[in-house]
Amino acid sequence: MSTTHFDDDGDNKHEKRKEQTQQRRRRKIFLILLTLCLFLLVWYVEHNERDAFYVREIDDFFDDDLKGGGGWKRYAVPAHEEKEENECTIDRYHIRDLSLAKFNRKYREKKPVVVTFDTFDEEDKNEESDFFYEMNRKENVLKTHGEKTIVLSSANTFSYEKKEVKLKDYLDERGKYLKPVQLHQRADKIWYWFGDNDHDAFGDFFPSFKRTSLIGKKYVPDNASVAYSYGVGGPLSGVPYHIHGPGWSESIYGRKKWFLSPPMFEPVFNGNETAARAAMRFKANGNKAKFKMKTMNMNGKNENNKKKNKNGIDVDKYGNEKKVLACVVHPNQAVYFPDRWWHATLNLDESVFISSFVNY
Repeated sequence: MSTTHFDDDGDNKHEKRKEQTQQRRRRKIFLILLTLCLFLLVWYVEHNERDAFYVREIDDFFDDDLKGGGGWKRYAVPAHEEKEENECTIDRYHIRDLSLAKFNRKYREKKPVVVTFDTFDEEDKNEESDFFYEMNRKENVLKTHGEKTIVLSSANTFSYEKKEVKLKDYLDERGKYLKPVQLHQRADKIWYWFGDNDHDAFGDFFPSFKRTSLIGKKYVPDNASVAYSYGVGGPLSGVPYHIHGPGWSESIYGRKKWFLSPPMFEPVFNGNETAARAAMRFKANGNKAKFKMKTMNMNGKNENNKKKNKNGIDVDKYGNEKKVLACVVHPNQAVYFPDRWWHATLNLDESVFISSFVNY
């Protein structure tokens, strides 16, 4: 009897060891599969991120005989462009269709608008336009201003850091400043030329713009105080969300994508994240942004009386929804941003632009 008992006990121990071995084998297989899945997930995310920062230069998009590219490079940026590049969630008009009265009534204090103007159309042409656009060709900018010193700003929300370089070094195709922004870069480590302009050093540049700008002639009062800011940025450069006073930004050469939200609804963002990364996340999230729980009124104070529209979406006192508006602004187009509207910018090409900050 005892021998049979020992045999049964030995069989049980053998079965237990066999079961334990199988369990270890299953755990090992599970861990291998889990590790493989995590590896594939990381690879997929990194691959998508690299794709988002992939740009390809386009050589023959513009016909310079039609004063299209001005010698500035244009890029294909597939991860940051909509399927239809002309899609825009901001109201758009041709300058002939947006009267000053309508602009003042519907947009100046209420919401942004994009205006198209045909500088080289005979109906809109003025005597300064040819001179101004010729002045802004890349070779002419280098020829007339290349030896002058410009002030660069760090491309983060507050842009506190400044750096002085010669313009020819900033525009050098072999240099580091106009190269496409890379995946690993931080906004506070990227140098960007937008503002801090020496108006004396640039001679007739800003007066020529003032005489040329169809936007300024129509929508900016003669007695208004205006501060002009000239800028040039490379592909995927830009500035994360920030706010300031009202104004216009006119694209001279190249395309720039704009993201805007009403003052009352502050988006959640990282001020040191590049505009390219932020745009990538925004698009991956179905063009929906996260907003801070507290809302602010036009004076920057907490707003407790939130309103909702018929769809149950939070709106400000003008009916602007709690969402981000986005639009690619092309050459011969300008975007108007009202006072204290949150906005971020992303250059899709070598972009040349002038902003007019207007004290309406």
